[in-house]
Amino acid sequence: MQPAEPFILRPALALRVGVTGARTLEDSAIAPLRKKIAAVLMQIKAQVEALNASPYAPAPARLRLLSPLAEGADRLVAEEALALGYELNVPLPFAQAEYELDFPETVPAFRALLAQAGPRVLELDGAHGAHETRSYEAVGRLVVQNCDLMIAIWDGGIAKGRGGTAEIVDYAARREQPIWWLNADGHGAAHWIENALDLRLPQGEAATRLQTYLTRTLLPAPEPRESPGGIIGVLMHRLQHRHPPPKPLAAFLAETPRPARGLWTVHQQLMRWAAGAHHEAPANPPAPPPGDVWPYWQQFFVPADRLAVDYGNRYRSAYVLVFALAALALSCAVFSVGVHAVAQLIAPFEFAFLAAIFVIVGLNQSRRWHARLIAYRLLAELFRKQQALALLGWSLPAAAALHISGDTTPPSPPIPRDAMVGWYFNAALRAAPLPQGRLAGPALAAAYRAIKASLLSSQTAYHAHRRRDAEAAAHRFSQLGAQFFLFTVAVVLLEFGLLVAQSFRPALNTPPMDATALALGFIAILLPVLSAAFVGIRSYAELELLADQSAQMQRVLARAERRLHGLSLDAPLASQDLGAEILLLAEDMLLDIKGWAQLFRVKIVEAG
Repeated sequence: MQPAEPFILRPALALRVGVTGARTLEDSAIAPLRKKIAAVLMQIKAQVEALNASPYAPAPARLRLLSPLAEGADRLVAEEALALGYELNVPLPFAQAEYELDFPETVPAFRALLAQAGPRVLELDGAHGAHETRSYEAVGRLVVQNCDLMIAIWDGGIAKGRGGTAEIVDYAARREQPIWWLNADGHGAAHWIENALDLRLPQGEAATRLQTYLTRTLLPAPEPRESPGGIIGVLMHRLQHRHPPPKPLAAFLAETPRPARGLWTVHQQLMRWAAGAHHEAPANPPAPPPGDVWPYWQQFFVPADRLAVDYGNRYRSAYVLVFALAALALSCAVFSVGVHAVAQLIAPFEFAFLAAIFVIVGLNQSRRWHARLIAYRLLAELFRKQQALALLGWSLPAAAALHISGDTTPPSPPIPRDAMVGWYFNAALRAAPLPQGRLAGPALAAAYRAIKASLLSSQTAYHAHRRRDAEAAAHRFSQLGAQFFLFTVAVVLLEFGLLVAQSFRPALNTPPMDATALALGFIAILLPVLSAAFVGIRSYAELELLADQSAQMQRVLARAERRLHGLSLDAPLASQDLGAEILLLAEDMLLDIKGWAQLFRVKIVEAG
């Protein structure tokens, strides 16, 4: 019997190298440059292959070179990479036939290299004439966005126009994309550039810095084990486990679905009742465009999204149950004060309610439902945005996953599970395929439809639904609080009336408690406690704030839709205009989800 496929995919170990550089190289520079290029590519290959172990998929490491195969540096690096077994990916600024017009004398050499790329060729929708420099800029930026290290063969001079080597180097440095800079004359040692500041003062010891960078990038950061939160979490964990909890990444890779059943549907049922909403059929998923890009990202998005939903149901149901049980326990405690017979009758129920709170809080803390909800929602949203951008050959910066996961700036230590988010997303990004074929006409239209359905239509519907439900539920809870208060006043008045009526009866030394008065007393205690529970749930769920966030996102999405509606997909470089708009929208949406995460990090279910 074959083992079932794991729910969480392990990404393949991959590293992407890009190239930018001079088209014209002196004959005397070619031999020393070729030697230096081969040396750095060999260093990368040796170190990557040495690091190929768990937690990556059990497969050979993938080394890829992205090169537009222009004359000069592009082809020189491509030749050395192919000789070392690198996979060649070729983005072109124009259709192939139009691109070849730029180097008529070396077309055979270009085609020989292009053939070794196989189907891994992407033709952008650029054009000569007025759009020529922007077309070269677009393909250069695409290389930067889809690589982990740039090799730049450059004279160090200032930019002479859009799309030139200096402009692409500057773009990479501003994205904090590491650059291995070789002087175009072939002389001198390599320089290491990791950010915009290094452009003014390039760093030496490039080989050592490269080794450090590869280790830091490819291997997960040392992970502390997640200790269960709070005293109750520690006690529950010791009751359930003899061994220490696994590290966050190992725990994530071993995850399986946790569907909501029984008690863990309480939050869903309560909010559905409070909002007056009926079950809505899920929207049909967008038709996937042709190619490998969409399904690649879908296989990462679906498990992360499923885990976020499952742990969200558990976490939210936990705090609803805690508020409800606390209200019942408090009612029992108050009602039994001073009445020994009632205290003996109610004490077991009060103990049962408190014990149930202990168990629920302990489960939430020991199993990290709250932390997992936040981590997997962040991860799913990163995958959702990248899936849309990847159709256009665009990419979120690798640093985006680290920034969205929270403040990891020293001296603040990273949250263990959030550190897993950044590493896992970037590992999947490095192994992701690029789109292939001609990114224009029907292919661009299909990508546009999929992006609009996944990022605009579905998210607009989601935020409209969340805003409506949050506003309705907040209004219902507010009404309940007011109604419970009025009912309490009425019960107290009725109870006072009964006491006045009893005062006209003959006085007894120990008058027995009337059953009606007993019931009214219990109701007078229970109603304000339940009112407080509803107010607590409303406050803990931050319903008004969620409604405001959704209203803001509806405005953002509406503006984005208006901008996209004004694009002409038939215009030259329409894919770049579309990519710029989608990146802007993705950044706005990631800021929104980061704000949600920062808000709910402090909403930990506790017994107090």
